[in-house]
Amino acid sequence: MADHVKTKSRKDRIMDAALHIFAEKTFQEATISEISKESGVSEATIYEYFGTKEDLLFAIPEKISNDTFEESKLVLPFIKDVEGRMRAILLSYIQLYQNNPHYSALVLLQLMSNKRFRQTAAHAAIRRSAHGLLDCIRDGIADGTFRKDADAYLIRSLLMGTIEHLFIHWHMQGMPKREKSIMDMLDPFLEIVLSGIRARREETGLTLHLQLEDARALGKLLQAKGRLKKDRPEGARKAPQAKKHNK
Repeated sequence: MADHVKTKSRKDRIMDAALHIFAEKTFQEATISEISKESGVSEATIYEYFGTKEDLLFAIPEKISNDTFEESKLVLPFIKDVEGRMRAILLSYIQLYQNNPHYSALVLLQLMSNKRFRQTAAHAAIRRSAHGLLDCIRDGIADGTFRKDADAYLIRSLLMGTIEHLFIHWHMQGMPKREKSIMDMLDPFLEIVLSGIRARREETGLTLHLQLEDARALGKLLQAKGRLKKDRPEGARKAPQAKKHNK
């Protein structure tokens, strides 16, 4: 048992050190020697666990994505409405990217443009979370929360693409601190999207649509009618009744 804990701790130290160095120096410039020095293990140990530097690179997002997915599984089943689940999934992405900037820099600036990465278990782990969001949108279409003609894939791309764009821009600017963080932007942005895809509820009763000038004219007419009725004598408000004459 002690050996297992020791091995896991050593492996985690290697990945933590590699994540920091890969994000700061890029994968091409980083060396196993630097990772060995920062993690406090020998180069031979790193190769023993991960085989190659590229295998180590891909192991990092695989582990982090799987850990994040398992955490989400503890929460999402208890959120019944689809809009709440969508917000929880997007919130999880933003928290991960913002609280672990080395991870978001590695994934968004280096790995997403790597063709080999798309064939790895790490990319499959990231896609699994994205599929969760896609399934959530499809559930909303199926249960009538969202419009039947909504394109689930397009909506998912809009949501994820916007978040990724915001974080890429944030990294390219040197991660500046702003009064309004990306986290603060989530609810207003999500409401814009949801307002466009929510199913329209049929309204009961009569709805009257007027131009502004027509509405003003109608208002003046009603006011004038009200004044006229108020100014009329009490006796004049009732139509006179014909008198009956006895013959």
